[in-house]
Amino acid sequence: MPYSHLFEKDKILCSCNHTTIGEAVKFVKENNIQSVQEWIENDDGHVGGKCEACIEDGTENDGVTLAAILSQVKQGRL
Repeated sequence: MPYSHLFEKDKILCSCNHTTIGEAVKFVKENNIQSVQEWIENDDGHVGGKCEACIEDGTENDGVTLAAILSQVKQGRL
């Protein structure tokens, strides 16, 4: 998969909550999350509540956002 290095499971997705991509993918699958808004509003989701970098541009300004992770999970790529 192109850009697969962006989606390494140990990479931090949300720096404010220290949530990794692996943890995020597991949460999305286990809780059948269907939208970014649903994910953010879920009290157990631990993303997007402080600086919101994971929502806008990615923690490292690399485009790895909540929407990108959600899309990859829905497509079965993660």
